[in-house]
Amino acid sequence: MVPAFIGIFMVFKENAKKTAHLPRAPFGADAEDGLEEWRRWAEIEELDRQRKA
Repeated sequence: MVPAFIGIFMVFKENAKKTAHLPRAPFGADAEDGLEEWRRWAEIEELDRQRKA
């Protein structure tokens, strides 16, 4: 049981090192959410509106 807990702890520790620079994302879940991503979605929505009109 103890080796399993140590292994799990090490996985979380390594993940924390890799994602420390990310804003609020646990496990980097929202790494793509940002101003650039919002702009891309806005452009896609605008193109869809133009096609439908």
